[in-house]
Amino acid sequence: MTIAGIQIEVERKKIKHTHLAVYPPDARVHVSAPDDLSDRDLRSFLASKIGWIRDQRKTVLCQPRQARREYVSGESIYCLGRRYKLLVVVEDRYATEKMTWGGNKLSLYVREGASRGHKERIVESWQKAMLGESLAGKMKGWCRKLKLALPEIEIRKMKTRWASCLQKRGKIVFNAALGRVPARCIEYVVVHELTHFEVSNHSRAFVELMDRRLPRWRILRKELNDFIAMPMEEV
Repeated sequence: MTIAGIQIEVERKKIKHTHLAVYPPDARVHVSAPDDLSDRDLRSFLASKIGWIRDQRKTVLCQPRQARREYVSGESIYCLGRRYKLLVVVEDRYATEKMTWGGNKLSLYVREGASRGHKERIVESWQKAMLGESLAGKMKGWCRKLKLALPEIEIRKMKTRWASCLQKRGKIVFNAALGRVPARCIEYVVVHELTHFEVSNHSRAFVELMDRRLPRWRILRKELNDFIAMPMEEV
């Protein structure tokens, strides 16, 4: 769909609200819309947000672009908001592949001939494990504080969301990309999704609960969204 000369990807889903976002590095615009929302109403909505879309596209395109990581010594790797300098250690084919870290150094031990993709999978697996530990602690603490049953946790790659609350299944799915962001941003996502177990939408009641539970949540949301994408609030 094209609005004011801007190409917008449209995805139809069984959802109640419209989700609009602009993604780096090329300022791709994506909208997820309810199945029952007419094209006319969707066009009207997007036209009303064209100023916001242009501002976010400008911001994204002005950001310095990061080259694709090759997973070689000297590159920077982020985990839970902390930057590590990568050291790749190549060993013989019988060696155990592993990750070690200390201070600001991250060591990746791989067998000779390991491909870029293989090294990437090892690093992402480590980031996912670190995220899992962080989430487990935060979920237990907040569930105890809010007197909620501890939901099941799943971590996987997601394209357009940081997390998804599956209320009926008692489960929260977290985006694996959270493994790179600061712990304070992860806490915001945890509180946000747990609050959805009490209020399923983003109504005034939801906002009031968030204000009481995490007064700085708007600042944390912006910090988080500036990390990879610039999504708009659900409407």
